[in-house]
Amino acid sequence: MNAEQQKRVLVVDDDPVIRQLLVTTLERHSLTVDEASDGLAALALIKEHHYGVILLDLMMPVLDGFGVLDALDGPSMASPPVVLVITGADRRAIDHLDPQRIHGIVRKPFDPEELASVVVACAEIRGRNAFGTMAIATVIAGSPLLALLDHISR
Repeated sequence: MNAEQQKRVLVVDDDPVIRQLLVTTLERHSLTVDEASDGLAALALIKEHHYGVILLDLMMPVLDGFGVLDALDGPSMASPPVVLVITGADRRAIDHLDPQRIHGIVRKPFDPEELASVVVACAEIRGRNAFGTMAIATVIAGSPLLALLDHISR
């Protein structure tokens, strides 16, 4: 993955206000940001571009985040790291915490700048190394964020 691809982020959220907030915040951190309002639009963009990170809402119309995760498991799809953005304590999100795919879970509401810092770190680490299994925990707006960011293969 080249430097341009690792700095490309896909924001997938059906709420236009949250999506615009995330896009604006991430662009201020020198990231190239594409956006999708549902899972089908996201999959079309994933087939077209290589992303350093995908920020994925789980609850969306048309095709939800779980459907996107299932499609990413297919042999023809690229497997960028995913940071899930969830409302409340969705147990299925925790069940999908696979360090080869899910590199973070953020609960709404969140602090956009802190979330952007996690995405930037994830993109930078992705550019340097393959992901492994070291967990890094932080807190966003008083809610836990578990970010499996720096798993260095040995």
